[in-house]
Amino acid sequence: MSVGGTTVGPRQLGGAKPRQILVALLLNPEQALCKASLVRLLWGSSPPAGALSTLEGYVSLLRKRLEGLAPGLENAVRTVPGGYLADLAFLDVDVHRFRTLGLEARSAVAEEAVLTYAGAIEALTGALLPEEDVDWIEEARQELDGELLQVLTDAAAVALQVGDLGRAHRWARAAISIDAYDEPAWRVVLECCERRGLYADGLRAYDECRRLLADELGCTPGPGVREAFGRLLERTRQVDDDPLAALMEAIVRLHLAVSSPAEPTMQPTGPVLDSPDVGSDVEEDWRLLERFLSMARMHTVHPSRLPA
Repeated sequence: MSVGGTTVGPRQLGGAKPRQILVALLLNPEQALCKASLVRLLWGSSPPAGALSTLEGYVSLLRKRLEGLAPGLENAVRTVPGGYLADLAFLDVDVHRFRTLGLEARSAVAEEAVLTYAGAIEALTGALLPEEDVDWIEEARQELDGELLQVLTDAAAVALQVGDLGRAHRWARAAISIDAYDEPAWRVVLECCERRGLYADGLRAYDECRRLLADELGCTPGPGVREAFGRLLERTRQVDDDPLAALMEAIVRLHLAVSSPAEPTMQPTGPVLDSPDVGSDVEEDWRLLERFLSMARMHTVHPSRLPA
């Protein structure tokens, strides 16, 4: 939360409990929370004696601190029958801005949607209250991470659609940092590499995805990722003057040839891995790899010969 562009911390709000009250209200904008619910959030199943009076005292302190930040700001916490309500007209809340822009982006046309998604993503500058070690805040933090993941994945797909490859790749990678198994995001990464002509990078990204799914989930990438991988392989064949791309293609084919799936029944099928190109010419791939290693040995200085 910020007031006049300044981030507001717990000390400015009167301490941890008043801040938690405000956070609980802000996470449920325009929705009243009864006093009993706030007592449970603050003290769990073992509230102190006189918890309701203590709660009311914290709310009074919170309002005084808000008024000290800006005249009239105390009205951001309104009293309603049986509880309290946060009025977002008085506050700039990053979570609310993120959610509002995310909804607007989903109904916007492609080019406008990219800019709106950018605003939503930029609204969240970090984790939700990372210094707060409270169960209900951790649950809210995980829920917000899930919302951010969906926005990043959707935004990356739209950016790819309009040709904004920089944002598409950046947002897809951000989504993968939240959920490493997000295959739609992996597909965007591979397609960005394909459109940029970075075929070797795309093959490395595919291998990263494939290894992760095999090691952690015991499965292989889905059809969308495999199709993008197949196009990358085809592109590398068309680039005769790119030895690195040819080498990467050979390494990937060799890896697929010698790797055993975690479960035979999960062996992927489809045009990419059923194609004879993936498993063929293994000897030629080995020769290419051996030539590269031989050249590397000829041009590499042994560590013992390096100057001290």
